[in-house]
Amino acid sequence: MAVHKGRLVGFAGSVPPAPGTSSLAELWGIYLLSAYQGSGLGQQLLEATIGTESATLWVARDNTRAQAFYRRNGFAASGREKILDDWEGMTVIQMVR
Repeated sequence: MAVHKGRLVGFAGSVPPAPGTSSLAELWGIYLLSAYQGSGLGQQLLEATIGTESATLWVARDNTRAQAFYRRNGFAASGREKILDDWEGMTVIQMVR
């Protein structure tokens, strides 16, 4: 969780790799209130959640700011994408490191 002056302003979560497999940890989300984006809190959440481990994530195809953040942290687009029907048909791309 990211807290600023006693107020929750963001959170992150991940899923560990399945035991006994070669799967990667998956970062399932980093969320920050827009006023705190670019403050360094997102970086702190990423480091606290998955550190420098190899991992995968899905990010909105149209969210170029988030994609740039992940690229700065060693992620690259895998070429995979999918449509999330439950999220109003949002298209997401996979990134891995």
